[in-house]
Amino acid sequence: MTLQELVYQAASLYLDKIAVCFDECNNQPPVYYTYKTVINTASELSSFLLLHCDFQGIREIGLYCQPGINLPSWILGILQVPAAYAPIDPDSPPSLSTHFMKKCNLKYILVEKKQINKFRSSHETLLNYDTFTVEHNDLVLFRLHWKNVEVNLMKSDRKEKYEKEKRKNSMSSEDSSEENAEHMDVRLKHCLAYVLRTSGTTGIPKIVKVPHECIVP
Repeated sequence: MTLQELVYQAASLYLDKIAVCFDECNNQPPVYYTYKTVINTASELSSFLLLHCDFQGIREIGLYCQPGINLPSWILGILQVPAAYAPIDPDSPPSLSTHFMKKCNLKYILVEKKQINKFRSSHETLLNYDTFTVEHNDLVLFRLHWKNVEVNLMKSDRKEKYEKEKRKNSMSSEDSSEENAEHMDVRLKHCLAYVLRTSGTTGIPKIVKVPHECIVP
C-alpha cells in the first residue's frame, strides 16, 4: 500500500470529516479541510502536473513552500502522479538547497506563489530567459536547467570530498533514468514516496530516498 492509497482509504469512510487542521498562531481561528477538499485539491494538482510535465523517467518533483493548510494536498497531488516529492525549505541556505536539487537532478519544482521572489533571488543561476513556468492556483511550476550550473558548498575543506562524489555520480548517471522509472512503479515495494537531504553538519549533505514501504505498514 502507498501513502496516497492510505489517504483514499480513509476518505472513502470519512469523506466529509475533517482531515487537516492548520493554525498559524496569529490570533486567528484555525483553518480546516475535509477529506473531500484535500482529495479534490490533490487531484487537480495531479492533472496539472501530468499535463505540463515531461518526466522521461525522472519522477521527483520539488516542493518549495512554507507550512500551510494546502501542504497535505500538494504532497498528495505529487504522489498521485505518481512521483516522489522533494521538500525544499525556503529558509534553508540557497547553496545547500541548490546542491540538493542538483543531486536529485530535479527537472521540475513547484513554488508557492508567496515565495516566488525569494526563490528567484536565491536560485537565479537555475533560471534563464527561456525558463518554463506555469501557474496553478497558489503554485507556480518551474522547469529547471542544470547545464553549466556549478554548486559551491561554502566550506573549502569539503571540496575534495565533493569532487569525489561528483565523479562517482557522473559514472552512474547513465542508469539514472531507468532507476527513477523503476522507483516510481507503484506495483513495486520500493516505490519512492519522498526524497530528503541530511543537514550537512558533519560533511557533504547526503540524499535520502524513502519508499512507501518504510512509512506504510
